[in-house]
Amino acid sequence: MLEARQEKILLAVIREYVSSAEPVGSALLAQKYDLDCSPATIRNELARLEELGFLGHPHTSAGRIPLDKAYRYYVDRLLERRIQPPPEASAITRELSGGVQELDDFISHTVRVLAQTTQYTSVVAGPRIGRSLFKYLQLVKVSPSTILLVMMTHAGAIVHRAIEVSYPLQTEDLQRMTNVLNDRLRGLAVDTITGELLRNLPERVDVEILKRVGEATQDLARQSSERVTLEGTSNLLGQPEFRDVHKARTLIEVLEQEKLVAEILEKSLCADAGVGVVIGAENRFPSMRDVTMVTATYSVNGVLLGSIGIIGPTRLPYERIISVVRFVADSVGRRLAQA
Repeated sequence: MLEARQEKILLAVIREYVSSAEPVGSALLAQKYDLDCSPATIRNELARLEELGFLGHPHTSAGRIPLDKAYRYYVDRLLERRIQPPPEASAITRELSGGVQELDDFISHTVRVLAQTTQYTSVVAGPRIGRSLFKYLQLVKVSPSTILLVMMTHAGAIVHRAIEVSYPLQTEDLQRMTNVLNDRLRGLAVDTITGELLRNLPERVDVEILKRVGEATQDLARQSSERVTLEGTSNLLGQPEFRDVHKARTLIEVLEQEKLVAEILEKSLCADAGVGVVIGAENRFPSMRDVTMVTATYSVNGVLLGSIGIIGPTRLPYERIISVVRFVADSVGRRLAQA
C-alpha cells in the first residue's frame, strides 16, 4: 500500500499521461496539480515510485510514464467505489432503445454505439442462446397439413419451423398444445429442453410437433457463443502507442482471430465479476500486452448470456471507460429482457 502522498502523485502522473501521452516531469506536476509539496519532493517520490515498479523512465526523457502496476493500482481503487453512469448515458439509452428488432442487428448496432462513444475498438460476444430462457412459442395453422412453429427466448433469439402433420389439426387443438408447451417450458434454459423432457410431458401433444419443438430448442442451444463482433479497429490504430507498423499489424492479426477473442471474452463471462479489466502484461497473449481490455457481462433474468467490452491502449481514461462499458452492458440486458 502506498503512502497518501505517493498515491496522490501517482494518480496525478496517470491522469496527465492519459491526457497527453507524454512522459510527466516533476515541474509540470507541481505547476498543474495541487500536491502540497515542492518539485524536489515530487522528484524524490517519483524516483521512489519508479523503484517500486509503478513508473518507468524512458531514456530519452526526464519524465516518467505509468507502468501496468500503476494502472492496476488505480483500477483496483476505482472498483472499490461506486462508479457513476457516464455523461453519455442518455444518448446511449436513446441509441439502444431504437427500432432495431433482429437480435443480430441489435448486437451489431450495440458494438457500433460503444465504439463511437468510447473512440476505442469495441467487441461483443453474442448471447449464449443455450443459457437463455425459453420465453414462448406459437403454433400457427398454415394449411390443413402444415403448421408453423415460432419460438423465442428471453435473449431475443427466434426460430421458425414448418411442421408437416399426417392428419389435420384444428385451431383449437393447436392453441391447447401451445398453452401446454408454454406452461411447461417457460423459464427453462433452452439447453435443458431435451427430447426426453418433451416426451415426458403429462399432457397429450402431437408427436411430430414435440419432435420439431425439440429440434428447434437444440438448434437454438447450438448457436455459437464464439460469435464475436468487433467495431472501430481504426480507433485503436489511431493511438500514439500503435504508430509502430509491426506492433499494429500484430495486434490486428490477433483481433481477426475470432475464436481467440471469444476465448478472452468467455473468461470474463465465467468469472462473473461484472466488470473485468485486463491490463497489459496481464494478457496471456504476447501481442495483447500493449493493450487493456475492459469487459462487462450482460444478463437477462439473472442468467449471464454474454459480454461486451473495449480494447484500447493501457493509457486509458479508466473511470470513464469502465462506466461506459458497464452502462452499455446493463442496457443490453434490459433491452433483451424486453424483447
